[in-house]
Amino acid sequence: MSQTAETIRPNKTLDALTSAILDRDAARTTDTFFRMIKDEGRSVPEAVSTVMRAEAPFVQVPNHINVKDGQIVLINNDHTILGIRTSSALMPYMPKGYELLPMLQSVWYIPAGLDIWNQLLGKYPGRYASMKGMNVPPPDYGPVVWNQDQTPLREGNTIEERLHNHMLATMGGEVVRSYRLFLDLAADPEARDALRDQMLFLGLIDIQDTIAGRKARNTGHKGLRARAITGLADYVGWDNAHGVFYTGVPDMAVGPLYYSAYDAACVLLNEAFPDGHNHLREANQAALTPAEVESFVDLLMTGTGPAVWNQLTAYLKAGKSIKSLGDTIQIGAAELILRNVVPRKFTDGQHPFDYCNTGNHWIRTSKSPYQPRVLYLMANFVNDSAQSNKWQTSHLAEEIGGFDGRGRTASQLLTQLDESIMSFDIAATTAVAHAYLRSGAAVTDYFSAIAVTSSKFQDDPHNQKITHSAIQEYENNSTHLKDRLLLAAVRLLAGWPKMPGERDCYARFMSDWIKH
Repeated sequence: MSQTAETIRPNKTLDALTSAILDRDAARTTDTFFRMIKDEGRSVPEAVSTVMRAEAPFVQVPNHINVKDGQIVLINNDHTILGIRTSSALMPYMPKGYELLPMLQSVWYIPAGLDIWNQLLGKYPGRYASMKGMNVPPPDYGPVVWNQDQTPLREGNTIEERLHNHMLATMGGEVVRSYRLFLDLAADPEARDALRDQMLFLGLIDIQDTIAGRKARNTGHKGLRARAITGLADYVGWDNAHGVFYTGVPDMAVGPLYYSAYDAACVLLNEAFPDGHNHLREANQAALTPAEVESFVDLLMTGTGPAVWNQLTAYLKAGKSIKSLGDTIQIGAAELILRNVVPRKFTDGQHPFDYCNTGNHWIRTSKSPYQPRVLYLMANFVNDSAQSNKWQTSHLAEEIGGFDGRGRTASQLLTQLDESIMSFDIAATTAVAHAYLRSGAAVTDYFSAIAVTSSKFQDDPHNQKITHSAIQEYENNSTHLKDRLLLAAVRLLAGWPKMPGERDCYARFMSDWIKH
């Protein structure tokens, strides 16, 4: 059968993208992606679908930990898909002309994110090898394909049976079977809503008990990965999302898998509510008072783990809503970032922040009766990060008190905010942002400004991701402290360490792509 131009064109572009990615040529990869949209008239979702098909085989890993010199080595391999999902969500906040910038940054990153397993062994070049101080010469071989693509597999007659089998395969670490069962469910339009919900649930409950003194930890990435898979499937269309699925779904079952904290939350809730706690989503409608919000945030920072969980249980027994509790825990996650002054430690603030954003996203979009259990995981992650980093004291008042923004226009404050972030001045960034938010100027202009600034950095997706998480949570947060979410975003942008060449993509955007 002869091929039409419409069937030939995607294959040619796919081949060009694959070639550029395997040559580790970030500029050529991104320019090919850009030309698909501007010269060939493709939609952004279509271009995303194509580039993810190109990258999918080369971003797999066989495990999330390895052993080097007898010690555990952590391996996370999902930054490419996390970045692209975040970019698709951040684009609507960009000012005219800048809409493609975050997506181009994410595509630019792809060639540096191949075969993380061998990067950390010093056998393949890329961002992780560079981050570990290894100068790996260009190899004469390609990245290993650790997980092969698969065909769908159906087990069970009803959607409920098929979902249950998929859940057990994922939790059992059966990478191939889990992926095949997922592909069968994803192809069934009637199963997609339930599958989306289950994927987010599976990601959220796979979370370590503690990060203190650990290298073998997933820092909430399973939840972030699940959101990236389902969010991008919605963005490009489930029928066009095979590259998305191959990029992210096999890894959902890759070990190690952590369910001990979730098990503890289930046991506690069963003991606290002998008649069952599955009714709490509908029954609990009261919001925390401002005093209760502040008290719980303080407890998250200074209390013990059992004290935090006991207070959470008391709030649930008092009829406090799951949404109000999730919103308050998100403020606690922001407080982790606002109390930190050490660049490398921002990782222990940003991961709980983004994990809680995913948890709250699931709470807002799901009807699952299991929502109360995830609150305990969110609270534990925030409290554990605070305790392990000794973030019991805040210096925020001193930082913002040393800046006088009077006499500056809103536009001048936003310009100064950008300059402070780009010069990595943590305290000044926080103070300028506070002055803007207190001025009464349009928060939408703030969104737009920080979206652009976050997309100037080519490092890893955390810069853009923290920005979108903060904006989304601010738009949905019910507490009187929600401004802290926006302060946390810019503080992390200024403080999180950057890599060499972090502004190369932005320079190319300003010199070529924005003018196209």
